[in-house]
Amino acid sequence: MAVQRVYTGIATAKRYLMDPQDRELLDKQLRNLNVPPRRDGVVIATIIAVFLGGIIIGALAERREPINAANPQIASVLMGAPATTRQ
Repeated sequence: MAVQRVYTGIATAKRYLMDPQDRELLDKQLRNLNVPPRRDGVVIATIIAVFLGGIIIGALAERREPINAANPQIASVLMGAPATTRQ
């Protein structure tokens, strides 16, 4: 029942129109509200810089581990070289 009461409160609140006095009061309240302009260029440049920085750091940090030659036959297959040990 509480949900229905809240819904009817929201639904009835949308039905009222603003009179000139309400508009004047709203204008007075919003007059001191200063919203800074959006800086889309700065946001886009930051996203691109972070993306490129990640690519560069990822390329520099890429290290290939040497193949573990615990089993020379498996190592030779992985490296593409013929096996040097006899079977």
